[in-house]
Amino acid sequence: MKKTNIVFKFSKKEITRLLCLIISGVSVIIGYSIKNFNVLCTSMIFLLIHNIIYVFENTKDRVIFLILHITIFTFLISRPFIGMLRGEKWWLESGQAPENIYFSINVILLSMLFIYIGAVIGEHIYQKVERNNDNNQEKNQKKIQFRNNLQVVSMLAFYITMCFFLVQEGEKLLYMQGRSYVEYYAGFHSQLPGIFYTIASFMKYSLCVFLATFPSKKRAFTPLFLFELSAIPELLIGVRNPIMLNSIFIFLYYIMRDIYEKRQKWIGKIEKVILVISIPTSLIFMTVYAYVRSGVAIAQKNIFKLFFDFFYGQGVTFNVLSIAYGYRNNLPERPWRNYTFGGMIDYIVHGRIGQMLFGTDPLPEGNNWTNGTLSNNFSHNFSYLVRKDDYLNGQGWGSSYILETYVDFGYIGLILFNLILGILLVYMLKRLGRNTLLDTIFLLSLTTIFLIPRAEATGWLSFIVTAQFWACILACYLGAYICMKCKWIQNILKILHLYPKTDVEL
Repeated sequence: MKKTNIVFKFSKKEITRLLCLIISGVSVIIGYSIKNFNVLCTSMIFLLIHNIIYVFENTKDRVIFLILHITIFTFLISRPFIGMLRGEKWWLESGQAPENIYFSINVILLSMLFIYIGAVIGEHIYQKVERNNDNNQEKNQKKIQFRNNLQVVSMLAFYITMCFFLVQEGEKLLYMQGRSYVEYYAGFHSQLPGIFYTIASFMKYSLCVFLATFPSKKRAFTPLFLFELSAIPELLIGVRNPIMLNSIFIFLYYIMRDIYEKRQKWIGKIEKVILVISIPTSLIFMTVYAYVRSGVAIAQKNIFKLFFDFFYGQGVTFNVLSIAYGYRNNLPERPWRNYTFGGMIDYIVHGRIGQMLFGTDPLPEGNNWTNGTLSNNFSHNFSYLVRKDDYLNGQGWGSSYILETYVDFGYIGLILFNLILGILLVYMLKRLGRNTLLDTIFLLSLTTIFLIPRAEATGWLSFIVTAQFWACILACYLGAYICMKCKWIQNILKILHLYPKTDVEL
């Protein structure tokens, strides 16, 4: 019989990826054997490289997987990696016992490994589902007509609610006159009527409904541009996350449409030039902005040091993992305490429904004793426990999905969460365009999901239990239905040229 060489069945990328996985595994064994933290740091880097090579084997279906790993590196791995390059004893920085540092390394390695396994499973699930579906079904005329009406209604809803959102943000800017961003966290309380915040909350929801109808590139530009500008007030206050998340979301939306669009190019020469210029510029700006916000001089710092400082500063979450592990048994003990689904639980229990059904009190805004001891928000509970005075003055440690799932469910919960996360990151992108409501939920998730290495485990999905989200969905869908049934409304919309000129397919 003729022998076949198994190696030739794999591509160069697959072979390189397998070698990185082997090196990572060997580094773990050696690192623990000789108790060397730099070797263990090397294992994290090679596993990260393994996952990134996996992305480039099929970039269009794994681009969201890639962005999450960039934030994992930024928030969780960058500080020990840069410390290792500098020859520093980075494991001593947090002042924690060795077992706490080992914990941080363990959970990061497990998270990256099982996110990858989940992504592989997600692709197999999609292929199986696709074989059982009839992919030749064409959209009927009524569905196209409803989608076009939904696009118009959601677009109008976005412009209206954006006005309320800008008023809400303007109030924050007025409050900030002569104050620092730390004072904002500690002392800001809105004086606007509650209805303003309710309507303003519809802004992002209506935008994602609109985008889920797959408008043309020209039609989507203005809403996305306004969405980007809407984060500037918070940037002026001193909060960088919104503008970074909004930018990533817009970038991803353009990529997804460019990948799956059949009739129109979304990433052209202009967009490519903007990306090449904006990515390094944004990193430098955010680093400089952090220095300015903190009152630290930057005159002697060159551009390369600024890059290193940006990632090193963001990587403090690695230390948070170690510190939180040491304090895990001192966190507030309450019946039904749960951090993984904390945002959803607090909304249900302390929101208006909970207040009416259970007689509970609403949770106040900002850093205070109530949130620090009674909420299901890990960031508040942990920061109040470890840095009580600093916390009450507006500072804190933040959180991580890794910490929350581990504290609630141990290593099993951490593994399962990462498996599910990996499945969703791949599966939801591959099925994009099949259902407008699910696409809306998916797009909304993309506005915040990349922050989870340093934020709540399910904060990106908490909107799913809110009355505001479903009220906005109901309003948009009901409005589209009414437009479908009322010819005179359709005639007005046609006169105003609000309907899309052509149907854009995926």
